Amino acid sequence: MRYLILFLSTLLFTLESHAQQSAWLIVPGQRIGQIKLEAPAQRLAVLGKPDGGDAAMMKAWRIWYSRKKDNSIDSTHMLAVFTAMRTQDTQYVKQIRVNSPKFKTEKGIGAGSTLSAIKKAYPGIKLVRLYETANKARRIAVYEDTQQGIAFETANSRSRKPVCSMVVVFDPGESAAGYLDFHVGFDLMNPVEP
Repeated sequence: MRYLILFLSTLLFTLESHAQQSAWLIVPGQRIGQIKLEAPAQRLAVLGKPDGGDAAMMKAWRIWYSRKKDNSIDSTHMLAVFTAMRTQDTQYVKQIRVNSPKFKTEKGIGAGSTLSAIKKAYPGIKLVRLYETANKARRIAVYEDTQQGIAFETANSRSRKPVCSMVVVFDPGESAAGYLDFHVGFDLMNPVEP
């Protein structure tokens, strides 16, 4: 009986641990945490009311921020979801973006990872877009692997090495670049040739 209780306790702990890991997992071309690509937008209701967003022409951005202890917005932990109409009455998740370092791929890559670590884990990534502020003090570079359905934004000042600031998951074979200009972080940024 003692062994049965020990076995069941171990099994329960293992299942709980796996569920917690799954909640923070980035799966290229599929999901970030519990938010899955191609899911109906109604499933986003589990996240509560978005803190921001925009909608036009049957497409929408929804943005959720973490909260600090005083309930103010913590922009260092943000989830953004882009949805688009596929049928007359339903929007579907087309792209998921996250900047929280808690979310990682199975290869251990996420916000905060260096560009060299990203290239080692995802050798198929290519620089697809580059943005700069008018005074060139801030730069965002977008690297993506269209085959796997994952992109990495690196933000840096001219004096620092590029570090991943955002991970983007999208449908394999498509591109994350089509939706980039429409979210927080790209305001006051100008596209430049990579």
